[in-house]
Amino acid sequence: MRANKILLGGLVVFLFAGNPVKAQDFEEWKRQQQSEFQAYKDKFDEEFIGMLKATWEEVGINIGARNYDEDKPDELPSFVPPPPKPELENNRSEDSIIEEKITIDLDFDFDDTPFVLPKPRPVPARDEANLLFDANVPVTSISVSYFSNPVYLTYPQMIRDRLDPRDFRSGDIDNKKIAEFWEVVSSVNHTDFVEHTLSLKQTMGLNDWGYVLLVNDISKSIFGTRNISLVRMMNWFILTKAGYQNKIGYDQNGVYNLFTVSNNIFNAQYYTLDGNKYFPINFNEEYQTPSSIFTYQGDHGAQVRKLDLSIESYPAFINPSAMIEKTLSFNFQGKQYNIPVTLNKEVIAYFEYYPLTDLPVFFTASLSSQTKQQLYAELVPILEGMGEVQAVNFLLRLVQTSFDYKTDQDQFDREKYMMPEEILFYPYSDCDDRSIFFATLVKELLGLDVVGLRYSRHLAVAVEFKGNVEGDYHMSDGRKYTVTDPTYINAPAGLTMSSYRDETPQIVKF
Repeated sequence: MRANKILLGGLVVFLFAGNPVKAQDFEEWKRQQQSEFQAYKDKFDEEFIGMLKATWEEVGINIGARNYDEDKPDELPSFVPPPPKPELENNRSEDSIIEEKITIDLDFDFDDTPFVLPKPRPVPARDEANLLFDANVPVTSISVSYFSNPVYLTYPQMIRDRLDPRDFRSGDIDNKKIAEFWEVVSSVNHTDFVEHTLSLKQTMGLNDWGYVLLVNDISKSIFGTRNISLVRMMNWFILTKAGYQNKIGYDQNGVYNLFTVSNNIFNAQYYTLDGNKYFPINFNEEYQTPSSIFTYQGDHGAQVRKLDLSIESYPAFINPSAMIEKTLSFNFQGKQYNIPVTLNKEVIAYFEYYPLTDLPVFFTASLSSQTKQQLYAELVPILEGMGEVQAVNFLLRLVQTSFDYKTDQDQFDREKYMMPEEILFYPYSDCDDRSIFFATLVKELLGLDVVGLRYSRHLAVAVEFKGNVEGDYHMSDGRKYTVTDPTYINAPAGLTMSSYRDETPQIVKF
């Protein structure tokens, strides 16, 4: 839609360059151009409605690729340091003995620039939201609760006036009803409404997944939660008009939103349509994916992009009542550390059902501004006096021993990669979660390059040290990455779990 507007703007410049128009005729000419452009967009809807009214086909479910070839281990091994050499002093810790064998301590300067909590992104107030619409379009104002944050929105009143929820009960839905829904809603002046949802996406700092969740909350606010079929059809309409490649399907139990992404998604069922994988969207809800559904081939002319699951920033959740505190407790070189950390429960809820996509998405996600500011303020003074290897070993011990281990299947009854923020909240974590969190700390606090090490049933990390470090390592693009396993309890840098020493891991770059 935005691309079309840019195209129209370029057309304006071209026409004026070759055909000067009198000032008094400009408004009339502009209205004509807008009318022609609207007719161009209406043609998309007309063709799309015709396609929806045609016979739909039944498609069966496919089983997605697994993220691991084998199940993860239920228990973790612990590294037992060798006894101290006789010539060493008795009061030296086991950690310092191992570290002395593998560490070349380098001077390392930390960036001491203080972390500054950004100001919350402003969400338009109720009166401001009303100003975004054409004065000639009757609108209804609603307040959407988006992870306990109020979002004010207005939508064309005729969307509700022209639809009778009794006509769209879940068991009565077929392609004719879905085509009828599209025909009614597309005939309403909806452009400002859809563009408002996209402006909220930008204002609130949402990625595509966050926008999908926002659209679902908006649809629920319009139609209520009792008629989930209308909610999901409205999701489909908004996402399509916003330019996303998504579809809708139905069976005897109701309607399903389907989406295709520019990333991979693992451990998920999908339908193959138009040569793409379409996954049922889980809007932070639990429901069974049907073995087959009825849906259509082809798409709407406005659909120009797939959902992108990458995370450039966290949304700014500003509900102070959602903040909770935890403590990371561990021992390093004979000293006990208790590191306080502050979390926002709304951030955890935001990522609860995030699709199991490519590992680099999680490795580059970082932490929310609030948690990063508080946690790093605690860690930076501790790390400042250490060499790079000692600092890495400190972070290793933090991640290895501050959390209890449990596989995702045991904790969630499903596979889940945790964002760095989530490991601080949940009572248990596994190798994926610890590797993602550890890599984040090493990159952002120490400035060292990191890669993932993906084994048949395990994930670890390797660090590119600036100095020569003894121990196990892997080469990638001519660079040496020393093994650092945040799941191998008490193991310092340079040690691989014994069960994986004979296995060559896949190098995961990000």
